[in-house]
Amino acid sequence: MGGSSRCIGGISHDGRSIRLLNHHGANWDTSAPFQIGQIWDMAFTPAQTLVSPHTEDVLVTRYQFVGTQANLQAHLLTRGPPWQGSINQVFGGVLEFTSKNNGYVCRRHVVPAVSTWFWIPDRDLTLRADGKHYDYPNSFLRRGLAYVGEPQAVPSLPAGTLVRVSLARWWRPDETPDLEERCYLQLSGWF
Repeated sequence: MGGSSRCIGGISHDGRSIRLLNHHGANWDTSAPFQIGQIWDMAFTPAQTLVSPHTEDVLVTRYQFVGTQANLQAHLLTRGPPWQGSINQVFGGVLEFTSKNNGYVCRRHVVPAVSTWFWIPDRDLTLRADGKHYDYPNSFLRRGLAYVGEPQAVPSLPAGTLVRVSLARWWRPDETPDLEERCYLQLSGWF
């Protein structure tokens, strides 16, 4: 996320994808102790206001560091099956694409039941020249997703790489108030 905010995701002990919010219901700032691959003992409750597709939001009230997960990719694959194949498999195939080929969902069509999960693409994802988006080659078009992760972006993610994808919060640019709100497709990491 921009500025000093971080969108922090996790997997609960029962295999559910969760988005960790602080006890006030806000995103954590960059000083939050949570890092990729860590195991935490947490107490949390579902956020009081859940707006689809962001049904994974939980309010963290207590947390204690436990350790670091060995072989994170293998562990994640035991938590539930990732989407596999083309970008059309992601979020149940309901993605639409802008004129710049960036994925999104809108309320006009089906809104997925979740906003985060894992995907194993069947083709290489290539970093655009802007350094902010990855593209999936789809026939004659490229279908893109914004990169919002903390590790430095790499030029290419090979087909078969486990990646974490998410949908940003509902948003529309201030300069286009007549545009419908959208949740844009994001890539936040790879394993």
